[in-house]
Amino acid sequence: MGHIEVVRKAIEFKNPEYIPLEIVEVPGIYDEYGNVNPDEVTLLPGTQDFDALQATFSYVYEDMGKDEKGRPRRRSEWGFVEVVPESKYDYFIVEYPLADWDNLGNYQFPDVSVTDEYFNRMKKALKNYPERFITAYIDPGPFLTTTYIAGYEHLLTSLYTDLDKVKYLFDGIINYHMALVKRWKEVGAHLVSYFDEFAHQEGLLFSPKLWRDHFKPFYKKIFSFIHEQGMYTGCGLDGKTLEILPDMKEVGLDVLDCRQPTLMGIDNLAKICDGKLCIKSSIDMQSTLATGRPDDVFREAEELAKKLGGRGGGFIALVFKWAVLEYPEENIRASVEAFNRCRKGGI
Repeated sequence: MGHIEVVRKAIEFKNPEYIPLEIVEVPGIYDEYGNVNPDEVTLLPGTQDFDALQATFSYVYEDMGKDEKGRPRRRSEWGFVEVVPESKYDYFIVEYPLADWDNLGNYQFPDVSVTDEYFNRMKKALKNYPERFITAYIDPGPFLTTTYIAGYEHLLTSLYTDLDKVKYLFDGIINYHMALVKRWKEVGAHLVSYFDEFAHQEGLLFSPKLWRDHFKPFYKKIFSFIHEQGMYTGCGLDGKTLEILPDMKEVGLDVLDCRQPTLMGIDNLAKICDGKLCIKSSIDMQSTLATGRPDDVFREAEELAKKLGGRGGGFIALVFKWAVLEYPEENIRASVEAFNRCRKGGI
């Protein structure tokens, strides 16, 4: 069975021959958020037989020189301005174009043509992986993007004082993302996924009713559009979002990207998504992978494979090193070995 077919069978619960493996660090594709040359990226040892790869579009930046402390400044196509400290990863926003809703009438949504250079590069790079399943990401998703444009506190307050303005901005973001979906389709993606955030460790940042009444339709709009383009849908949601997972499936989500399975509860995921929603999961990036030992990694991988993968499909194993956090090297190696054992030996 080919790599693409085994991923499709896992997503559709059609009894794949083995658990597919997805990777992040892909030569020619991964650039550590613009901090490394993708042509110098190498595969993690043991991932050579991967089935799916990730490619992520985030922003197009304009160089704004340096601030008074000599730190680089840059403006995204959305209009917010960031300062990049020496670490390169801990950027922070210093200008929000819609910190005041009075500016909403003059706000200009970006044109997808600003992404030409990125997608021309992706078109060439992805030709090197014709037999692999391509998972394309739009990161950040609409809630995070709204936060970056309007400001975190301003957004949360406006959900109760200026909801129509928030929804107007949200709709414009979704429309831009639909144009990005077309770009991903043109370069060969099989699935388009969001990374988004509107929850913390205990639950949603606002009531599930507010999300269902006002924002669920937006996700239905983008997921339906992705399906119309002949691709699968995905979404990675930081924080505890168990309450709305059935809703996400209802509006067309095919694959839930879960990188904090112990926070969500593996049994909870199995119960809510059983036979209905495919789960792509790594070893928990905030607990086990970060502070556990290799034995803990092996136990968690086995539990994920047994409880989420024993449903005639519905599970994709994810491994990554990731530059933003420094995970113990032995845990990274253990995650690769553990998931490879699950793939080869079954569950």
